[in-house]
Amino acid sequence: MREKNKAKGSAALCAILIMIMLIAVGTAVLVVTGRSDIDENANMPASIFSSSEEEEETSSEEETSSVEEEEDLTMAYPEKGYEFIKTNIESLSAKYTVLYDMTDGILYSAKNYTKETYPASLTKIMTVIVALENCDDLSQTYTFTEDDIASLQEENASVVGFSEGEEVTIEDMLYGAVLMSGADATLGLANAVAGSEEAFVELMNAKVTELGLEGTHFVNASGLHDDDHYSTCMDIALMIKYAINSEEIGEKFLDIISAETYTTSKTDENPSGITLTSIFSQRYAGYYIDRDADGEADADIIGGKTGFTDESGYSLASVYKIGDNYYVCVTIHSSSADQATIDNIAVAEAYLPVSDLVDSDIVEDEDEESSVIDTTPSAEDQTESTEDLTESDSSEDDSDEDEDSTSVSEDES
Repeated sequence: MREKNKAKGSAALCAILIMIMLIAVGTAVLVVTGRSDIDENANMPASIFSSSEEEEETSSEEETSSVEEEEDLTMAYPEKGYEFIKTNIESLSAKYTVLYDMTDGILYSAKNYTKETYPASLTKIMTVIVALENCDDLSQTYTFTEDDIASLQEENASVVGFSEGEEVTIEDMLYGAVLMSGADATLGLANAVAGSEEAFVELMNAKVTELGLEGTHFVNASGLHDDDHYSTCMDIALMIKYAINSEEIGEKFLDIISAETYTTSKTDENPSGITLTSIFSQRYAGYYIDRDADGEADADIIGGKTGFTDESGYSLASVYKIGDNYYVCVTIHSSSADQATIDNIAVAEAYLPVSDLVDSDIVEDEDEESSVIDTTPSAEDQTESTEDLTESDSSEDDSDEDEDSTSVSEDES
């Protein structure tokens, strides 16, 4: 019995020793691995999904940021505010007009300004925009071919005078397109930038889409008449606004449209270059903007673009500056070249703001009833600012289109 108990005691002792050894070994392992008395979640992320979620959130934020960083080039069509007055000048011959503050986005006056019509050489505004944006080196040249010159002669288009075999720089053609409205310049630009006029026009229409211009479609780079080649006064104004505000091309665009003269580079065909004189500057010679009828100029005439076809009549886009603000006045379908200038100036003088010309001391001394300028719009003006064009305007446009469709093309382009 004693032996039996002794055996049991030995077995128990062995079991205890084995357990002690196991505990010792386990403790050693825990110490080595650093896992002793450590919360199993202590070195884990707060949630096993949080890291993934944070990555997704970060990725989402980066994507959103990337989308936000993509520049939205859409040109918003201005609404008629309380400042708006429908263009209503008895002597005006232009059938389409718009006067727009490009800096503050204010539409001051307009008539049929979203109606589609033929833009003639105002087309070249977009031609210059696309050429500037797609050519990094303005000293790059294009060599005119026999076919180039022959095609322009067939169209009876106005030209700068570039010759077959002449190497002309992009810069020279840009000035030629605007100052002299040269179709040879626009054809050269199209071929140099895109390889053909057809491919260049695709770039023009892509830009139209990018800018969100709803009333414009181009068929050529010069403005020669085509029934499917059209634009609106408002779209032309927004093109100019886009170009002037562009960090990439704004400065050069202003240089080109404001130049009074320019001499092209010397070539074998034209050893002295070609001296270009701005048609726009010639049209404005002797004219100025007088907003308060005191006989003094009170707005800077910066520059612009002229246009003509039998179908579109005489067109004029003028850029003015008052203080820090740029304004654009576009008139289309005037009766003559001189009348286009007179129409443009008449709209500007009638509807440009004049608040900066008022002596603030005088205004303060006057009571409300005898104030120098009454800024409260009349009931008629309020109606015009909130309603679409009247039916009479629409019918007038319809008659214009019928008249246009029977005309014969002879473009200034």
